[in-house]
Amino acid sequence: MLEREIYHHYNLYVDRQTRIGGYEGFSAQGRYYIIVPILDAHQQKIEDMQTIIRFLMEKGEKDMPLWVANQRGRWVSRVEGRDVLLFELPQMERKERGSIGKQLAEFHQSGEQFPYVSEELLRYNQWVEFWTTRLDSLQERYRDISVNGPRGEFDYLFYDSFPYYEGLTENAIQYIVDYEYDRNGQEEGSYTITHDRFYAGSWIPIKQEHHVYLKLPTNLVIDHPVRDVAEYIRYLVTEKARANDISTFLDDYTRSKPLTRGGWRLLYGRLLFPATYFDVVETYYKTSRSSEQTMLLSNLKYVLSVEENHESFMKNFFKISALPREVVNIEPVGWLTKS
Repeated sequence: MLEREIYHHYNLYVDRQTRIGGYEGFSAQGRYYIIVPILDAHQQKIEDMQTIIRFLMEKGEKDMPLWVANQRGRWVSRVEGRDVLLFELPQMERKERGSIGKQLAEFHQSGEQFPYVSEELLRYNQWVEFWTTRLDSLQERYRDISVNGPRGEFDYLFYDSFPYYEGLTENAIQYIVDYEYDRNGQEEGSYTITHDRFYAGSWIPIKQEHHVYLKLPTNLVIDHPVRDVAEYIRYLVTEKARANDISTFLDDYTRSKPLTRGGWRLLYGRLLFPATYFDVVETYYKTSRSSEQTMLLSNLKYVLSVEENHESFMKNFFKISALPREVVNIEPVGWLTKS
């Protein structure tokens, strides 16, 4: 089935099917290809991704895939009932790339001064607006459950946990508002190409012994580079990584791309915001598929079970980051300083 559809759309004979970093892939005529499903295939998003690929390649970013058009000259094809993109893996040098932290810093350096900004991609200087909108939506959901009662286990868990995460969110919003007031319109750092949620699966390991990763152009946004740093740390905390692993990642990143005083404050503020909790809850209430809801119920239980890790990390942020608080003028949230 797959072989027939690939030939129909791309005139490629599949020699062998394989898995590449969790995605379906195949080899054809000595080259490797990766099939990437896309949920939102409208023209603006496709154009944005193409612009990003060209820009990063021109800036010398390594390990970007080559986008393959189908026989009708289109970038999106319908394969096995899904809209997909097809990428050809580039010829990758067997050369040590360095740690994730180092490569992320280099990726951000390549993405600086990106000349094309689609409104849909832009997140820079918009955290407070986005977070406030998301908080308002969950507050409305919470009020609805208060009036009508919970309809199932997910409602019970959400209703019980939301006041805590509401407080965290209000702390995070106030923290960023205070930062923006203090900087008084002066920019600290600039925007770059970032990921919506950067974690270990964002880049696909191709030659793990050399830390060679394929960098897909999907799920990218324009924001402050601290976005990716914070989200990767959040991922490490959620996965119960050792404090030393977090310290190493931060050190590797800042050696290549030091954070400004404002950057450290943005990092602390973004780490306060409970992004994973919001992602799970919002997705649950948007989907009607029972299989997805079951998975999201398990995800919520896990997020709640590791919240103690997040709180412990935030209490020890300055120790783990080896950052003297007085140097960057960060005031920790009051309740986090209490034992």
